[in-house]
Amino acid sequence: MHLFYPRYHAQSFYRNTFLVDRPQQIARAEKSDREWNNLAESGCHFTCLAMIAGVDPATLADAAIKKGYYQPDKDLPARALDGKRGPLVWDQNVPARKGDAFTFPKVWHAGKGRLVDLQFTCRRWDDYVSLKAATRLIHDAILQGRHVVSGSFEHSVLIAGLSDDGPLVWDPDVERNSGAARRRLQAMVEGGLSLRAWGQHEKVRKFTVVEYELSAKA
Repeated sequence: MHLFYPRYHAQSFYRNTFLVDRPQQIARAEKSDREWNNLAESGCHFTCLAMIAGVDPATLADAAIKKGYYQPDKDLPARALDGKRGPLVWDQNVPARKGDAFTFPKVWHAGKGRLVDLQFTCRRWDDYVSLKAATRLIHDAILQGRHVVSGSFEHSVLIAGLSDDGPLVWDPDVERNSGAARRRLQAMVEGGLSLRAWGQHEKVRKFTVVEYELSAKA
């Protein structure tokens, strides 16, 4: 078993960190899961990017706001706090196309002890692939030194390591209201939740695999 990252975060613990550029854009979707545009309910992929970069998700969100990263989703109508209707503004998993890059400027990186520009480049994005194909893609990406976000079309998880049972995941949607949920959290902390087991638990048969390269420049 080998884990890739020194620290992990749970989107569930960031209910007051919103994925918007302006306070008046805080809103709740009117369909689907009726999620708020905060990290806790809408930030699984974004939290994975923060863990890859080694920064706190709220810190990365602050840098994203300065760059105008969050955009309206025309397919998801929402109602803002003032009652006005419009498309939900949130993270849309950018960069999402092969070769596309996005830079988060002047991010405080506590581990490095300085401000850095974090650039993510999408090298590959595959949807609706089998567990066998996803495992192969993940192994190939890791051999090339890339970071991988996987999961399903609806929810993202971080590929956090490798084991004899296949890729290991960190699911940022951490629950803490039951003994079973806390045991699952502990299993992830100890590096014991495989992508296979995660898929069985979430009833996922087709997986998403996103490959990123990251550069950090002072």
